[in-house]
Amino acid sequence: MLDSINLADKTYDEILTEAIGKIPMYTDEWTNFNISDPGITVLQNLSMFTTLMREKINDIPEFVRLGLLSMLGFFPGEYGASEVFLNAGGFESQITLPPGEKLMAEDICFEADGEVTLNSWGVKGLYCESDGELRDITYLQSGASRSGIAVFGVPATVDGEFYVLLDDIPDDHDRLILLVRVMDEESRNPFGDSDLSLAEMKWQFYTKSGWVDVEAIDGTRGFLESGSIKIALNASEKALCEVGGTEGYALRCILKKEHYDISPRLHSITANVFKVRQKDSKISTSSMRGRGKVVYRDRVGMNGYYTVFCDEDGSGVYRKYTPFDGKNSQGRFYEAAQEPDGIRIRFNQKLFGFGPAKGMDTVRIIGCDVVSAEHLVLGRLMGYDDQILRVDGFDNILPDCFCVLAEGQDRDGIPTYHFVKPGDKDEHRFCYRVATDASEIHISDPGGMDGFLLHIASCAVTEGARGNIREGTVFEPKFISAEGAQPGLKIENALRSRGGTEKESSERLRLRFLADLREPTVAVTISDYEYITRTTPGLCIHKVKAVAKPDDNLVRIAVKPYGEDERPMLSPLYSDIIMRRLCERKMIGTRIDLSSPVYVPIDVWVVVYAKGYYENVDEIIEKYLRGELNGLSGEMPFGSTISYNQIYKGLEALECIETLYKFSISPRDWKSARPDGPDIIMDDDTLCYPGELSIEIRG
Repeated sequence: MLDSINLADKTYDEILTEAIGKIPMYTDEWTNFNISDPGITVLQNLSMFTTLMREKINDIPEFVRLGLLSMLGFFPGEYGASEVFLNAGGFESQITLPPGEKLMAEDICFEADGEVTLNSWGVKGLYCESDGELRDITYLQSGASRSGIAVFGVPATVDGEFYVLLDDIPDDHDRLILLVRVMDEESRNPFGDSDLSLAEMKWQFYTKSGWVDVEAIDGTRGFLESGSIKIALNASEKALCEVGGTEGYALRCILKKEHYDISPRLHSITANVFKVRQKDSKISTSSMRGRGKVVYRDRVGMNGYYTVFCDEDGSGVYRKYTPFDGKNSQGRFYEAAQEPDGIRIRFNQKLFGFGPAKGMDTVRIIGCDVVSAEHLVLGRLMGYDDQILRVDGFDNILPDCFCVLAEGQDRDGIPTYHFVKPGDKDEHRFCYRVATDASEIHISDPGGMDGFLLHIASCAVTEGARGNIREGTVFEPKFISAEGAQPGLKIENALRSRGGTEKESSERLRLRFLADLREPTVAVTISDYEYITRTTPGLCIHKVKAVAKPDDNLVRIAVKPYGEDERPMLSPLYSDIIMRRLCERKMIGTRIDLSSPVYVPIDVWVVVYAKGYYENVDEIIEKYLRGELNGLSGEMPFGSTISYNQIYKGLEALECIETLYKFSISPRDWKSARPDGPDIIMDDDTLCYPGELSIEIRG
């Protein structure tokens, strides 16, 4: 049912015509095929019945299809929000963007997780040192290098150094993010969940005590893929350092060990960045530490409405607080005042008798815009399983940004409030999931909250895959009332955003299941061995050829990696990684022989009469021959046959040649190549390349 043929591929007329056409195959007595014949009437009824049955069988209800796929462990993917790093440096003055500030890339909304400070500092200088040579590569900060810079040399040199000099680092910085864009990522298999590392690097920070080691979370895997490097440091201990005539606050990366297949090349380096997520919060909850006063700065509530809740005893049960009315002396009140840095909310437990407990998240403030305020109420929890409540007014909801506020009552009839996230497993709370495609919540277990009134506490929507934008996109704050901001403020991203996904339809889920079904996880056939080898995570593999030796219960596999050498060989690290991957998937008892390619040069002798009005005939012929004999960088597979006749005709077809007088080809190594008439057949582990090309021009 999940991978069946289309049974409703024929119309009623086609089925009837096919049935009438087969009558002569069974009898020669039936000669009247007009619709007045009773037999034709019977065929018409049977054809219509067949048509209806095919349509019925072919029409699998979606809930049945999804149920079958869920039994196999496949569930529809939800909406996902893309993430991207924006430049926080390069501004003339310091600008503070409050939490929840919406940054617009045209009509696509992004938000930061917290407060963001834009300032002037950034990369001042970039230097690399290998083999005793110090090079100034500061131009990398603008991405001006098209071919990239091999910061550790080619080939990479152990103990090579890479320096990043910064204008400044604020004293309160405890973590610095470097954004690195590398070249030639396309030829490398995705790393996925692999922990493969081809290099070991040590990061250091220059302080008043000299160079000190710092912890770094390297999302680039040793400069092999574009990403971020998060460096933990104590900025209050910073000291100026001079490198290559440039003075600044310095970070140093030292290459301690390397097993690079291709030396890393950097396209650009950016420092002083902050992360934003593609979402548009309609309702948001801010959590704060309980104390006498808090400052509320969330952009959503400051431009609309907000409601304050406090946990008075640290139990996770919240009470609703209201603004002080100036009349009652006792009650759950707060005093609010608008100040330049936000709304200052003060709790006076001595005066009013109530206040938040000390601790994390004991004060929560729900904010929403004017439009969303009309859609806060979801409905009442009725107490039965699989209850569905509609989330009105919102499409493309992000499940991980959704939260429900459950309103009940204590024994004294005073309202109590509970914040419940999707998938919460607390036995005393209800459990639900968000169906983003239908804008609903599905309650699987009421969890003892029968009769509670449910409100939306947090809700954000996303553009899905549309949020995966290119690098260099201009972002502008939606609200210009940020501290120090001016109209026309523009921010750019240094790397393209990733992670935005659409809600997966049942048909796309079925196709994903079929693709996974066809992807070999166990090496059985020769093509399985080749596929599993070629897709080894993190490696750069160009060509693979597997050959079975049934008598020896052996599979021979030749592998050509990408590399900096013209004729690259398998390194011990590559062999070990591939062999471990194959041994986990091969059939018991099967032996594997992994080998590097055998490279055989092909010598060519050509004598031609050229047309008199053509120049550089020898270069034209050489270019053609190198293309035909290119088993290194071209698509020619292992074990190819070099066709004498094909190359001969190709030479004759060149417009610059009047007559092809003499032509011969021969391999320099007959051990890995054998003649087949005038042709040359390479062994299964052999690739050819142009050898000595002797070209004689007459005419």
